[in-house]
Amino acid sequence: MSPVFPVVASHARYRAAVAELPRSTWHAETAHGAVVVIPGEGAWWEELLEAQAAGASAVVVSHPQSIPAAAQAGLVGIPVVVERPHLRADAAAEAVRRRAETPATVVTVECAAPSGGLDPVLRDGVRWAAVLADGPLHAVSGAIPAEGGMALLEARPLTVADPVPVTVLAAVLGTKARTPLLRVTALAKVRTVVEWDGLGSGLSIRTSAEGGSMRAPNHYEGSARLALRRAMEAASEGAVLPDLGELLADQLVVSGLRQEHKQG
Repeated sequence: MSPVFPVVASHARYRAAVAELPRSTWHAETAHGAVVVIPGEGAWWEELLEAQAAGASAVVVSHPQSIPAAAQAGLVGIPVVVERPHLRADAAAEAVRRRAETPATVVTVECAAPSGGLDPVLRDGVRWAAVLADGPLHAVSGAIPAEGGMALLEARPLTVADPVPVTVLAAVLGTKARTPLLRVTALAKVRTVVEWDGLGSGLSIRTSAEGGSMRAPNHYEGSARLALRRAMEAASEGAVLPDLGELLADQLVVSGLRQEHKQG
């Protein structure tokens, strides 16, 4: 039986997602016992803590833009789902499954975004690199200033002894561009390419090996509905989700690259 929780949400995408799940949820006005959806454009961290204090069962943070310095995963005791614009939990799991436990030997991240919008794309690119390299990242050299740049990171995989080099190339698009771009490639005997062009095709994952190349099927479930389902399942099971900790870890990597430039 599917978990059943009310949802507090003002965003149209989430209100539509609630309508698509009539047996699992309904609209509510108060946070107590509910899944609370918080837009990521504003002071989402403070709103998250307020929802927790009000007795929310879980929180969804939708497309967080900036990450406040005060944010700490240890201060949150309820499930938090982070809806990220270029990363889906189901797509990440599918990409890992299709690699069939083949370790990556090198990972490249290429991203571009309009001025002022590079950080969210960088964060998602860094997370995809950590997923495909199977380990946390730390900076080695280089920097990503406001106008873009290049950096070398290393991943510490959980399954192999040697670190995996991760190159990051970031650029700022021209003034007329509005849509960010992202491509992450993991190279080895199995090659994985994750692409986001923002032009309607959304997220694309292609896996190539000696036997040929295969594109992962499209995910027709909207990301808002997926986020609600994950939040309700986690709240029902009392599960601890990695989303918030991963978001903060990715921001730490990105901030380090920015800080290196400021100090340089």
